[in-house]
Formats: sequence, C-alpha cells, structure tokens
Amino acid sequence: MKKTITKALCLVCAGALALGAAGCSKSADSSSASSTETSDYGSAADYDYENFSYSDGLDENGYWEGVKALDYVTLPEDFESITFNRADIEPSEEDVQTEIDSLLSDHATEKQVTDRAAADGDTVNIDYAGSVDGVAFSGGTYSGYSLTLGSGTFIEGFEDQIVGHTPGETFDVNVTFPDGYSDSTDSEGNTVVLSGKKAVFSVTLNYISEDVLPELTDEWVDENYGESDDVHSVVELQELYQNLLFNQNLQNAVMDYLLANSTFKELPKEITDYQVKQCLNYYYTMANYYGYDLDSFVQAAAGYESADALLDAMSASITTYAKEALIYQAVAEQLDIVPTQEQIDTYSAYTSTYGENYCTMVALMDAVSSTLTENAVVN
Repeated sequence: MKKTITKALCLVCAGALALGAAGCSKSADSSSASSTETSDYGSAADYDYENFSYSDGLDENGYWEGVKALDYVTLPEDFESITFNRADIEPSEEDVQTEIDSLLSDHATEKQVTDRAAADGDTVNIDYAGSVDGVAFSGGTYSGYSLTLGSGTFIEGFEDQIVGHTPGETFDVNVTFPDGYSDSTDSEGNTVVLSGKKAVFSVTLNYISEDVLPELTDEWVDENYGESDDVHSVVELQELYQNLLFNQNLQNAVMDYLLANSTFKELPKEITDYQVKQCLNYYYTMANYYGYDLDSFVQAAAGYESADALLDAMSASITTYAKEALIYQAVAEQLDIVPTQEQIDTYSAYTSTYGENYCTMVALMDAVSSTLTENAVVN
C-alpha cells in the first residue's frame, strides 16, 4: 500500500491511450491540434526515437554523461533550506478521503448483473467476432472482454451500439476502421485490408459488471494492512495517508520553488533530446503494438494530426522536465549527494526493463528529494 512519492523526472506522454484488442481501436479525432505547427524541438523525423533506451546518455552514477549541471543552472541561495507555509502543504480532508476511496476501489469485488439493459458508463463483459466483407480477420475475435461504455476505447460507434442491450443478447455492431489501420490476415494467411473499411462485429453481451466496495472498518483495515503496514484502524489509515500526501505535497512544492527561482543559462541538448525521444518512443511502441504507423496512431489515440503536432503540444513539458533534470543533478553535485544502497535496491526489479543507469538516476532523485524535504522549513 505504501507509495513511492518520487516526482517523475522523465517525460511521460501517455494520455488516455488504452486501446482495445486488434480490430477495435479508437478512431481518429484530429481536432485538437494542427499538423502545420512547428515544435521548438523540430520534427519527429529529426530524432532516432525508434531505438530509444531509458539508460541512454546516463552514467553509472545516474548523471547525464558529459553534463555538469552547475554549468547550466544557478540554484537559489536558500535551496538547502526552503521555507513554506504549512497551510500550503497540508492536505485537505477531501484529499485524504480521495486516496482512501481509491484504496477501497482497488479492493472492490465484482457483481455480475444480468437483469437490466446496459447504459453509458457501465462496464460490460462481451464476446465479439469481426469480419470485413464477410471475411474474419486475425485479432478481430475475443471472448470475455471487459469494456467501459463511453470510454472511447473502441472504434467510434462501437460502444454506443451496445447501450440498450440486455445480457444474453447477441447482435451486430457496424463500424468503420480509421484510415491508417494496418492490414490483418484471414485464417489462411491472406491479407485483409482494414484501413477505411466497414466491419461487422457479432457481439454477445455476457453481463454488466458492478463494483462492490468493502466497508471501511477497523476490522477491514487490520485484516488487510495490519501485518504488512502496521496499520490497524481507520484512524491510523487516515494518518498514514495524511503523512504520505504531506510529503508528496512538500516534494512538489520544493521542485516548483526551484524551477521558479533557479536561473538557467541554456538547456543541454543531451537532456532535451532524451525527453523528446522518450515521448516519441512511447507512442511509437504503442503504434507498433496496435498495428499503426506513428502518425496514424497519434491521430487515433491522442487526437493530433501528426507526431510533429504532438511534439509541438509537448514542447513546454519537455522544457520543464529538462529543467528538473538539471536541478536534480545540480543539487546532487552541490551537496555531493549519492543514493544509498537501499534506495538503489528499491528499483532493482526494474533494471532489466530500464537499465541500471536509469534506475540509479531515479534512486538519485529520491536521495535529492529526501535531503531537500528533510531540510525544508514548514511553519
């Protein structure tokens, strides 16, 4: 239950990108951005994002290779002991309750409802089998898929056509694949073109799923968190989240203060390029998974006309995260901070995915955050 409260350094570009199984992905909505805009960071074609690795450009100490951060940023004089008003840091009762509500949701049990029609917002369990021109295609069939109606997860119109049906019914859903969708194959391996094609899905609505939340009692808290977290009552649970949120708010306030009061000469290209490539690689990887080219996926999943338009929209965030990267390393350089072995071990399970140097950098961020928050003054 206990959370790692590190503020993420590297740019996370994932928005509402959950797409359905092959053959049912969301259609394009390019109204939110224009492909004619030019990013401060150029074009996606300028970057080798396809071969991005999280530990690229980082050394074994979690520092940016060849970059001395203090050459690029001047920290405020009071950075070692920043003063804050407690009222600006203390979480509200509503904030704490939101966290507890989320915890209860994580422990919800499923109730299968079969005696009413599906409505917008319901989570339904469905089987479906799709065909184009009467030909079934690979990835177009699934049994027991859990879909929230109105989420925009599947192709435009798919979810709307389930609304009003009752569990046990089998019916047709008619949709059109978005342009740019990759080809599939039939049962004999022949190519089935999906881009821009009309498709028919035979859908069986199995049941509507409703969450049943546990009752928040001392007994429930003790049973679930007494041994693992030494939390035995509702009051102790509230105090735990009060402290977690306080620390998180303090960490965020420290970084916000440093961003606002530090002086930046320039941003090293090594760091901004890293942020750009991480962002583009995320979408590129998702595009490959769902059978899209990058531009088509960005249109379908995020509503931008192209990867360049996405990059333009992310320019301010890229700049902010690059500044944060400099600040973390500059503080570590100034105060000679190194992560403890315990902090490094926290991320040992992720080294195969992200690389040792990246995990060391995240541990270094934890060490810097811990030092700055411990020395901060909250009145």
